[in-house]
Amino acid sequence: MLRSLVAILMWAFSGLAGAAVWKGEAGAGLITTSGNSQTESLSGKFVLDHIQETWNNNFTATAINSGDEEGRTAERYTVGDQLNFNLDKRNYLFGAVDYEKDLFSGVRERTAETAGYGRHILVGPIHLLDVEIGAGARQTEAQDTGEKNDEIIGRFGSKYKWVISETSTFLQAVKVEYGEDNTFTESITELKLSIVGNLFASISFSVRNNSEVPADTEKTDTATTFTLAYAFSR
Repeated sequence: MLRSLVAILMWAFSGLAGAAVWKGEAGAGLITTSGNSQTESLSGKFVLDHIQETWNNNFTATAINSGDEEGRTAERYTVGDQLNFNLDKRNYLFGAVDYEKDLFSGVRERTAETAGYGRHILVGPIHLLDVEIGAGARQTEAQDTGEKNDEIIGRFGSKYKWVISETSTFLQAVKVEYGEDNTFTESITELKLSIVGNLFASISFSVRNNSEVPADTEKTDTATTFTLAYAFSR
């Protein structure tokens, strides 16, 4: 079923791709959480990269949805898309839109639109490192009161990739959105291990922090995820 879904998506986008390369992954796994929710849950992730010589586009979607005998205990959905314009082999400009809905956090909904400058500090083949800085706007809705807030934000991000061997890869991503009312920080650490062919397993640990939350809400949420996924390209 997973291969069929991938085939349908690739066919749908093939008319737009031209000479571009499409790469991606789709997977599901078991997740354990701590912070505002402590439970075991199912998670899903879908990533699609559209790579051209000048333009690169990265789309990511994730979902967590679980419950126990007392009701739902965790529910979060995220969607993000980033478009990069390569100035040369080292430098690029980017525009990004990120959306998040979390029913067990101090912030119920968050949408951020940012643009800025990025640089490839390390270009491989073993180590790759990108660093980004930018600014934009953010719209948030509080969990407890439903109060909505718009603000200007600054953004810093970094992505590191270490190709340990032909079958294992280490990744580290950090994102900071600074605003007058709240600073949101996210760190994702992931280890990918090839199983056979395009099938791989991964373990990831994420830390998410909001500097300002309601009095009865934790500022920091952590999640450890074990995922079985399928990688594809065209």
